[in-house]
Amino acid sequence: MKKKAEICPMDFSRFLEQQLLQIKKKNLYRERPVIPEGVVNFSSNDYLGLKDCKKTKKLLIDNIEKLSLGSGASALVSGYHPVQKQLEEELSCIKESESCIVVGSGYLANTGLIQAVVVEGSVIFSDQLNHASIIDGIRLSKAKREIYRHLDMDHLEDCLKKHKDATLKFIVTDGVFSMEGDIAPLKEIKYLADRYGAVIIVDDAHSTGILGGGKGTLFHFGLKPDENIIQMGTLSKAVGSYGAFICGSKKLIEYLVNRMRTQIFSTALSPVQNFISLSNLKVMMEESFRREKVIELSQKLYNLAEKEGIELNYHGTPILTFITGSEEKALYIRDKLLGDGLFVQAIRPPTVPEGTARLRITLSFNLTENDINLLVKSLKKAVESYHG
Repeated sequence: MKKKAEICPMDFSRFLEQQLLQIKKKNLYRERPVIPEGVVNFSSNDYLGLKDCKKTKKLLIDNIEKLSLGSGASALVSGYHPVQKQLEEELSCIKESESCIVVGSGYLANTGLIQAVVVEGSVIFSDQLNHASIIDGIRLSKAKREIYRHLDMDHLEDCLKKHKDATLKFIVTDGVFSMEGDIAPLKEIKYLADRYGAVIIVDDAHSTGILGGGKGTLFHFGLKPDENIIQMGTLSKAVGSYGAFICGSKKLIEYLVNRMRTQIFSTALSPVQNFISLSNLKVMMEESFRREKVIELSQKLYNLAEKEGIELNYHGTPILTFITGSEEKALYIRDKLLGDGLFVQAIRPPTVPEGTARLRITLSFNLTENDINLLVKSLKKAVESYHG
């Protein structure tokens, strides 16, 4: 009788060491950066400069005695405080939706939403470059999925035709794509959704506060919400706070309160955090000069770089990219810029597709024209000195 091969247990510490070694060999090793004081940050999603909003800080100090530091429980148990209700009402007003639910993060919002609304026989149509939270939500839902080529509406329509008899159809897209800075063609998507009976889920994480007078991607294209449009977004980008939201019909939000596992089984955000979000949202909508300056700075950066022979990808949003292709080159330029007192993060796979490593440059209200000039000068010097 043949003896069974013995299975040798792997030493866990050795396993971790080998995996980290492989990551480093591929120039994909990551560390959490602590940005030194005085360094100009071109990698923050704080587009409107609200994470240090003086008005909100003063208002928080004046009201801190009235606010609990924690929520104490999930929203369904006892953690739903008046300030969260006010925040949801403000978001509904901004997004022109019937109702809203606030949750802990964009990741929780996307994974929870997609899992909750998908039923057997549903098909999800997802842009090729959608955020990882959307991708993971689709995987967790175990729905049939069709990945259409990035912004390719002909391919999306071909996919929709293949599944015209599906129980429910969902088209999921970023509003502004976080690693590209380009904008989803929502007018065309809306036309296809109406034609083939699909629900649209738009992730407005990088659009809220920037496009459509601050209201988001739908309004950028002159569209209005309806019962087949779900707007999701975060409070951690232009709003300068933390958390996320889902806006839609009253029926949708009522359903999510009862079925969305990531909010049912998560402690609600603290009243302090929701207070900050509520105050910053009001500043965001009242002070339109903030987004106007950010877009103006973005255009100036693109124009100045072009004059210097530096090819940046720019789509009218505060996110610009310099594609290096190789991970090694991206890291080299990042480190050279840091040496000049400028922080621009190198973005590498799996965050972006293989062969598209890049410097992701984000503009903020707190930056100046002098900062832009320094970046272009330093970037040109770094590119010219690279001999990989």
